[in-house]
Amino acid sequence: SYDSENNVLTLLFCNLPENVTTYVNSAWELQKDPYSGDAYNSYNDGPLDDGSQMGPFYELETSSPAAELAPGESIIHTQTTVHITGSRKNIDDAARRILGVGLDTIEGVFR
Repeated sequence: SYDSENNVLTLLFCNLPENVTTYVNSAWELQKDPYSGDAYNSYNDGPLDDGSQMGPFYELETSSPAAELAPGESIIHTQTTVHITGSRKNIDDAARRILGVGLDTIEGVFR
């Protein structure tokens, strides 16, 4: 996620297990298919159908694979969140090294 007004590039990292495609659907509603979700999610709060609003907030998150665990069984899911701040040039350099694209490309997707 890139915040051009405040010069902040936010990156999420997590380990995704191989051959796992089942993630919990994180939508706030009763689920027809609760295991049809995504490993990475983002939410940008806006007005609900009735005009109310829960936030305001902007959220980035990762989900572990969906797992029905037996008593005593566990899984480990780790997420690392990194906020890169500084001059546009420094953030652009970091984006190119880490993501393989610069800020102009990232911003161009939203124009």
